[in-house]
Amino acid sequence: MLAIMLIDHIELYPSVFDYFTGRGRLFVSAAEGFFFLSGILLGIVYRRRITRGAKYIFGRMWLRAGELYVLAAVTTIGYALWATWAGNTTIKYGLPNPADWGELIKQTLTLRYGWGWADFLMRFCILMLAAPVVFYGLVRGHWRLVISLSVITWVFRGENFTYAWQLLFYGGMVAGYYWGEVVGYFASLQPRTRILLNRWLYILAGVSFAISYAVVYLLSYLNTYIESLPGWLWSVTATWNDWNEYIWEYAEKWTLGPLRLMLFIIWFSALFILISRHEARINKLTYGVLDLLGRNSLFVYILHSFIVFVFYLYIIPDQTTRLWSFVITGVALAWLVGGTYGYRWLRQKYPRFAVKGAYRILSKPFQSR
Repeated sequence: MLAIMLIDHIELYPSVFDYFTGRGRLFVSAAEGFFFLSGILLGIVYRRRITRGAKYIFGRMWLRAGELYVLAAVTTIGYALWATWAGNTTIKYGLPNPADWGELIKQTLTLRYGWGWADFLMRFCILMLAAPVVFYGLVRGHWRLVISLSVITWVFRGENFTYAWQLLFYGGMVAGYYWGEVVGYFASLQPRTRILLNRWLYILAGVSFAISYAVVYLLSYLNTYIESLPGWLWSVTATWNDWNEYIWEYAEKWTLGPLRLMLFIIWFSALFILISRHEARINKLTYGVLDLLGRNSLFVYILHSFIVFVFYLYIIPDQTTRLWSFVITGVALAWLVGGTYGYRWLRQKYPRFAVKGAYRILSKPFQSR
């Protein structure tokens, strides 16, 4: 998901890479999975540490919120200063020109403003501040109340991104906290029932993904040449455009529309089952690179923002060919992987040098309450 986010943020199309990512324009993006997995890991990790007491858990979660706060402030102000110094404040929307630095710093420090490609840090900081209260509710067995309050917040989200996407994060926390029970429940089902559920899940995910993929590539192609299309095909394209516009009213990304949320659950579940079954083979074919990125996800997310920022500021030309789009995106991915290998080496040599990330723990033995 982190690799997909880098490709979609570099945003050089067409290239070979965008056929694997959907150009960031599918009905569901990798960012939703990033939020949900972060919540799952939080629920799993801290349930395992539940015996250390509430003081420890609250302290650790708020410490992480503090770390995210510092990282969010440093990246936002740092990128804004850098872009201004370089004379290019338009590489990403949202930076006023000329900038009122006093107001910008104030808004950044009060978590109302984020600039650059690391703005999720600000969102995660806000969510982590409330995470201990959510976790306390789960410890007390009030998971229904937690979900209800999260859903109510989502319903009254308005145009607020954090109010919308908290549903993914806290929903992930609930799933992570009860991960053992969830896995145990599906394992207890009859084989025939599990096969039937998996089959329908794959069908729903496959059909909806195919439709979304066709919208990105086929419908876009038809719209490019719509004026020269035969009458019947023009009519089909126009009808498809109307249908697509209606669909996007309920699949809006910023406020996490209901259709987008439903499709995310379907796509994520199907992808999770598929990857779980072939994890060892995938890890072998990728030479452990995906595992490396996942184990250092916080560092990788920050590094990806730095790479995208530098590429837009200094490397990406105004116009590119398909070949150069592929080369530039490939170099960005190489920087991401190479930088993470370097970070791992530093961590091994200097253990205290660490930006803590999410570890691959979903399949490890679950510690009981």
